[in-house]
Amino acid sequence: MKSVCITERAYAKLNLSLRVVDKLPNKFHSIQSHVTFLPELFDTLHIKKSTKNSITILGPQANCLEKKGGDTLIKKAIYEISQLVKKKIYLAIKLEKNIPLDSGLAGGSANAAAIVRAIFKLYDIKNNINIPELKKIGSDVPVCYYSKTSYVTGVGEKIKCLPNLKKKIWILLLKPNTTLSTKKIFESYNDPLDSKSLFPFTLKNLIKDMNNKKNALENTVCKLNNDVEKLLHNLPSYNNYTIPRITGSGNVIFILFKRRKDLINYQKKFPFINKVKWKMATFLKL
Repeated sequence: MKSVCITERAYAKLNLSLRVVDKLPNKFHSIQSHVTFLPELFDTLHIKKSTKNSITILGPQANCLEKKGGDTLIKKAIYEISQLVKKKIYLAIKLEKNIPLDSGLAGGSANAAAIVRAIFKLYDIKNNINIPELKKIGSDVPVCYYSKTSYVTGVGEKIKCLPNLKKKIWILLLKPNTTLSTKKIFESYNDPLDSKSLFPFTLKNLIKDMNNKKNALENTVCKLNNDVEKLLHNLPSYNNYTIPRITGSGNVIFILFKRRKDLINYQKKFPFINKVKWKMATFLKL
């Protein structure tokens, strides 16, 4: 009998806001973050049961991932779910890797979350797993499991899905040819902790917050990565909805625009953007 093959999309995560509000005794950090996902930037995973675990990696980011030892979070996801449900799990996985590595876009966590969703379907596992427990795999895995616009607190395990604002916003993503690990950034973080903030989730309030409060990790990332600092501070204002800012703990800088033509005109007016190692012009839905 032919094995059932499940296809899952692992969407890139975007931190619209990020505050670090506490440093915990276990050296983890408590955060507050408005998170959304990019409809046009995703990895694709084809998954089926097998007699052993195997991962084949394809796509434009495949070589980068192979050089870093492959997708370790996928392996960790299989192991952790196997332990939770007390069942041996063996999967043959084909991963089409499009999300750039060390970008703050949570590609590894999105892949791990996609594997969890697939395991639940392939092994007919019902709601006997508490999704916040997925933080054992990685802090971003719980929110990536849902892949919906959310308000995230704690160390990533407390998730509140946010209402659909029915807004389409355009975005420019830029990544210099450098990498930094999330672990390195959090280990180096020593800025004053942010005060907690909670405002009604409206587009007006969100944009105001994004323009008044930068990502809490930005100073640390810029200290460790001159390329990000240089690009971040060289990007001018020109009909952009938000100031340039980083997402998550990574090396990707993004700018939001109200209209597609504003995004196009921005790229035309500042052609140095085309020299950036990786870039993408797309949209998000809030």
